[in-house]
Parts: sequence; structure tokens; C-alpha cells
Amino acid sequence: MKYIHLTLLFLTIFFSHSVLAQNKENIIQEVLVQTDYVENGVKGLRISASCDYTILRKKYATDSLLRVALEKSKFSFRVSMYQDSIQVKPAFGYQAAFGKGEFLEIKLPCNPVYSESKPVVVANVLFIPYAALKLKDGKQTLSVSVDLFGKDGFNSTYRQTTRSAVCSFSKPATKMFECSLDSLVVKSFDNNGQAWDHELFGTDAPDLDFSIKMGDVEVGNIHKGNNYFISFPTKPRVFRFLVSENDEVTIFLTDIDDAFHDPIASWHFNTTNMKDGVIYEQKEAKQNLKAFSFRCKVRKISNEKEVEPKGSGKQ
Repeated sequence: MKYIHLTLLFLTIFFSHSVLAQNKENIIQEVLVQTDYVENGVKGLRISASCDYTILRKKYATDSLLRVALEKSKFSFRVSMYQDSIQVKPAFGYQAAFGKGEFLEIKLPCNPVYSESKPVVVANVLFIPYAALKLKDGKQTLSVSVDLFGKDGFNSTYRQTTRSAVCSFSKPATKMFECSLDSLVVKSFDNNGQAWDHELFGTDAPDLDFSIKMGDVEVGNIHKGNNYFISFPTKPRVFRFLVSENDEVTIFLTDIDDAFHDPIASWHFNTTNMKDGVIYEQKEAKQNLKAFSFRCKVRKISNEKEVEPKGSGKQ
């Protein structure tokens, strides 16, 4: 019994110290939500959260201490959404884009940069398509919660949660978007006559990245390094995800490099002009491509089971 009492006493002291070690400074200044924002032809929510780290001057009064505290810090955001007390889930095709978990959450670094003359402010801006929210069509209300957590350069721990004001919007009706990729073949040289990559050993082939985006949210991806082609000769690779009425889907093919990424080709599908169930194939010639073959279509959702999350929309 003596050992049990000692253990309980130790745990009480430990957890009390941990709670006291959580600094309560209000680093997050505000969380704003803009409804009906259009990002690259996609309608959704624009979320901005700003942090002001100058409040740490109360703890680190000299510039030298504050510099160490900020430059060696590690802070992160976690953004989530709520309807009252119920957390919002990602819609079909968006699980991989938002953490692969049950709920729609975005995690971002928000590390400050020390400055003697300017306020130490970090602002993060996010775009969430309406189609990414697992909510019914029509009028909706929600609030955005932002959790800040991390440590400064002296290993002092911080945690803060701030929630935006409740916002209202009308969620548009959704349809299923499908993209079937058969093949892409890139020319040996770009349209300036230059090799894509310059390698001392091996080929000068590009590192191909095929990315499907809704606004700036990636909903599908294929990466094939050191190659001039992506090919699925037996069965096409199919991507499926939800889009709102009148959304635009953008597809990018890029040569991914360590320093700079070189665009190869891009395609745009405006769902306003796409008839339900009709297959559309891009046939416009692209300067950097020898050939490509993929098709897209939009269609009505047949039943609720079809849009229940079953895995990643990022393939």
C-alpha cells in the first residue's frame, strides 16, 4: 500500500506540473471564415488564422532570448470544423486530402521567423471545397476550430484552441466526377529543346507527377520518377470524387525537381458544360507530350452507399 500511495503522489505531482507547463498565452489572434469563396473555379470556404508571437516578449524580455525562443521553436496548427458539437467528416474522395482520418482535419506548421523591427506574425490560409464537406445540400452552419500546439526554443510548451464565429452558407448539390487515365507520353525534350533533367548517370527523363485538383486541394495523384510515360495498358487508373455544381476540375502534369518544378501540361474540365453521364476526352495537342489518353465524366449519385468513405481518394 505504501508503494501505491507513493506512486499516486508522484503521478499527481507529474500531471500537475504538466498542466502548469502548458502556457496560456493567446498566440492565435483571430480565425476568419469567408463563405462562397472561389479558388481556381471551385466554390468553398476560405479559412485564415493568424498568430502573433510578439506576446512571448513578456517571457523573453531581451532580443537575444526571444530570437532563440522563436528561431528554434516548433509550432503547428490543426484545423477542424464543427456543427455545434459534432465534428464534420470529409466527403467521398477527400479522405486522403485531409489526413485519412474519420474527421476533416488539416495540420500545418506555423513556425515564426524572428524580426527585431516587425511584428512576428504568421498567417495560414486554407481553402476547403464545399464538395469536400460531408453535409447535406442546402443551408448549413458551422464553425472552424484552430488548435495551436508546440514548443519554443527553450522547450516551453504551448497549447491554445480558438474557434471562429458561426458562419452560414448554402451547400450546392454534388455529383460524382470520374477520371480514367490510360496513358501519357512525354517528349524527350521540352518545348525549348532542353532535357527535362540533367543526370550524370542514367537518363534525363523527368520525374512525372500527375495531379488532379479541386481548387488547390489534391484529390488524385500518380507519381512516376525518371520516366517519359505513365501507362496502364490492361486497366485504366480511375479516380472518383465529389464536385459541386459548376465546379472546375484541373489536372496538372509536372516534372518534380528538388528546387524547381517544371510544368509539362494541364487540362481543365468545367462541369457546368458537362452533361450527366457523357464521356469527355481531351484531344487538344500539348507541346510537351507525344500522346495522352484519358477521359472524364460527371454523373448523378445513385444512392447514399456510393458516397460512403471506403478508402483513399488519392490513388
